[in-house]
Amino acid sequence: MIRTVGLKNQGSLIGVAILFVLILYPLATLLIQIVFPNVFAVQMSFRPQLAPVLSALTDKLNVEALANYITIGIGGAILATAAGTVTAFAAARGSKAWRVFIEMSVWVVFFAPSYVIAQGWVVLMQDGGVFAQLFGLHNGWSTWFFSRFGLALVMGLKYFPFVHIAVVQAIQNLGGEFAMAGRMNGATPRQVFFKITLPLMTPALLAGMSIAFAEGFGDFGFAAAITPETHMPLVTYQIYQALSEAPVDYSTAALMSLLLIIVTAGALWLQFWWTGRRSYVTVSAQSRTVRQHKAHIGTTLPAALIALLAVVLPVGGSILISLWRVWTNGLTRGNWTLHHYGKELNLSSPSMHALYTSLIYGLGAAIVTSAVALFLGYQLTYKTSRVSRVINVITMASLAIPGIVLAAGFVFAWNASWMHAIGIVLYGTPLCLEMAYIAGAIPYSIRLQHGAMSQLSPNLMTAAQLFGARQWRVVLSIVLPLVSSTTISTFFMTFTHSIFELPASMMLYPAGMPTFSVQTNEQFSKFNWASGSALTIIGVVIVFASYLIGKGVSNRVERRLRAGSIEDRGKEDSQSYSDAVLASSAG
Repeated sequence: MIRTVGLKNQGSLIGVAILFVLILYPLATLLIQIVFPNVFAVQMSFRPQLAPVLSALTDKLNVEALANYITIGIGGAILATAAGTVTAFAAARGSKAWRVFIEMSVWVVFFAPSYVIAQGWVVLMQDGGVFAQLFGLHNGWSTWFFSRFGLALVMGLKYFPFVHIAVVQAIQNLGGEFAMAGRMNGATPRQVFFKITLPLMTPALLAGMSIAFAEGFGDFGFAAAITPETHMPLVTYQIYQALSEAPVDYSTAALMSLLLIIVTAGALWLQFWWTGRRSYVTVSAQSRTVRQHKAHIGTTLPAALIALLAVVLPVGGSILISLWRVWTNGLTRGNWTLHHYGKELNLSSPSMHALYTSLIYGLGAAIVTSAVALFLGYQLTYKTSRVSRVINVITMASLAIPGIVLAAGFVFAWNASWMHAIGIVLYGTPLCLEMAYIAGAIPYSIRLQHGAMSQLSPNLMTAAQLFGARQWRVVLSIVLPLVSSTTISTFFMTFTHSIFELPASMMLYPAGMPTFSVQTNEQFSKFNWASGSALTIIGVVIVFASYLIGKGVSNRVERRLRAGSIEDRGKEDSQSYSDAVLASSAG
C-alpha cells in the first residue's frame, strides 16, 4: 500500500503552536481563574480561593441566568428542529421555483447575525414599535414576547437552517425502498412518514438539533439585543457584565464560561451517544433515489409561514424603521426618507470609519485563516502522528467553545500583568482583536478543509514526491487547486463573519476604534432605532454581496477544474495528474 509521506514533525508542531496561542492559552487563562482568581492580578497570587466560586454559584442572578438559557436553548432547539424539518421536506419535494425560494430564505437566515434578527424583532414587538403603529395596539400587548417563550421562538427561527441543511441531505440519501416496503405492508402515508421516514433520519435530526442548541446556548447576540429590553438575566450577558465591572469579577466570568462549555459539549456528546446505539444506514448499492413528489399544501404553507417569520418580518421591520423620518409617525405621508442612510453612509461619519475598520479586519482574518486552515487541514489528512491527532482533538473540542467564552479568554490572556512585565502588550490593540477573529473562525475552516482533502487520493501526493517535489510545492500545485472551492468558501465565510462579529468586538476593540458591529449595537443601545436599522441593512447588503461574489468565484473555479480534468483524460495514460502539474510548473 502506498502511503503519503507527510510534512516533517516540525510542521505539525507549528500547527500545535498556532492553536495554543489562539485557543488553548486564552481558554486556560480563563478557566484557571475559577480556583485562582488573583493569578493575573497586579499582585499575582497562586493561592486557591473557593469563596468566590461559591459566591458565584449561589448568586441568584447567575442561577436564574443558567436556568433561563437552558430552558430557552431547549425550547429553541425543539422549534428549530420542527421548522427545519418542514422546510427541508418542502424544498426536497417541491417544484424548482419553490425550492429556490426556500433555499434563499434559509441562507439569508443562516448568514444574518443573531443580533440583527433579534433587533428586527425588537423594533417590531416593543411598545410603540412597528406592529403597534400599524395596528393601533396598546402598550403592554407584547409582554408575552419579551419572555422565555419569545426568546425561544426567535432563537428557533434563527437556528433552524442547521436542521434544514442536515435533513435535506438525509432526504436525498433516503432510499425509496423503505417507504415502498411500508406501503406494501398496508401502512398509510402518515404512518410511513412518522414510523419509517423520520426514525431513519434520526442522526440528521439530532445533529441539527444539537448544533441549534449549542449555537443558541452560547449566543451573545440575542442576549445583547434582548436583555436590555427584558432585564432577563442570561448566561452570556452575565459573562459580559462580569468583565465590564470595576473591579472585574474574574471568578464569575470564568465559572459561567465553564458552565457554557460543559452544557454545550454535553449536548454534542449526547447526540453522538444516541446515534451510536443502533444503525441508521439508508444508502447501499440497492438504494433507489427518492421520487420527487409534487409540493403538498400541508408542507408548503407551514414552510411559507416559517420564511415569513424568520426573514420577511424581522428584516422588513428594520427596513421600515430605517425609512421613517420620525419614529412615532409611522406610515404617514411625508414620513418616508433616505436621510438615515445618507447620514450613516457619509464618508466622514463614525459609521463609515467603523465599517472601513471592520472590512480591514475581515480581510486580514480571512487571508490568515484560509492559509492556516489549508496548512493544518493538510496535516490532519496526510500526516499520521501523535501531534496530528492532538491537532484533531483541539479543533474538534474548540467547536464546543462559544464565542463569548473565547473572547473572555483573550481579555485575560493578553491583559495579564506578567505579559506587561516582559514587554508584550496586545490587549487593546488591533492585533489582539484580529487574533480573536481568526481564533473564532479557524476550527470550522480546518474541519471544512479536512473534509475536502479526505476525498483526494494520497497517490497524487505520493507521485509528486517521487518526482522530487517538495511539500510546499505539493500543497500549492496539487492540493490547493483541488480544494480551491473550499478555500474560497472559508475565505468569504471568515470575511463576512468578521464584519458582524459581536462578542470579541465589544470586549477587545481598541479604544476609539469601534468596529461596525459595535457601532450598530451602540445605536440600538442609545435607542437610535432608525440609525441602527439603517446600519443593519447596509451591513446585510455588504455581507450578501460578498457571499454572492464568493459563490460566483467558487463556481467559476469549479468549472475550470472540471474542464481541466476532462482535458487531462485525453493525455497519455502513463502520465499522472501530479506529473502533469509538476511538468508544467517546472517549465
